[in-house]
Amino acid sequence: MVEWKITNSVFTVKFDTFLPLNKIAEKLSRYKNISIKYDPSKFSGLTLYSNFTKENKRIKVIIFSSGLMNITGLKDVNRLISIIEKIKERLSLAGVKLPKDYDLKVTNIAISGKFDYDYVDIEKMSSELDEARYDPNRFPGLFINYSEVTFTVYKNGKFTCTGIKGDISAINQYINEIVNSFQKNIIKKYAKA
Repeated sequence: MVEWKITNSVFTVKFDTFLPLNKIAEKLSRYKNISIKYDPSKFSGLTLYSNFTKENKRIKVIIFSSGLMNITGLKDVNRLISIIEKIKERLSLAGVKLPKDYDLKVTNIAISGKFDYDYVDIEKMSSELDEARYDPNRFPGLFINYSEVTFTVYKNGKFTCTGIKGDISAINQYINEIVNSFQKNIIKKYAKA
């Protein structure tokens, strides 16, 4: 089975409410463990950084007055709901109470991993597959679109994959299906153990 891990993710959360960004910026900027960036003359969103988890301090939340939020940097999708609850807690410090219900969408997940092979003939892949792009003078990996995602494949069997979207409740299963299908249907033809 192909080994992989999430390296980055973007989730969109939509609360059906107006968010007063000026008020949020003013109130939350008083807290030492919360970092706020908000300059509406340059960008309409408020950027919130906070220690949402002990393991991952690089989670960023971009908040728009429409109630839309983008959460980036999460490497464990199983923690997403608890992160959303922590965002609600942070905003409550600014006197903003978010509704219980919200819409949640996986915007993009990026992964890195290793196929079950130590050598992949990416030169041959490049010459035989129309959808493959490879220029060894510019970059050591081969780019290939597969099932609505983009893989970057390296000779040593390592890869990255971006553009993953799906139902959050089954995203890990979906990623397993995509990478194992790609290995079975494409990589296996060009690989050596």
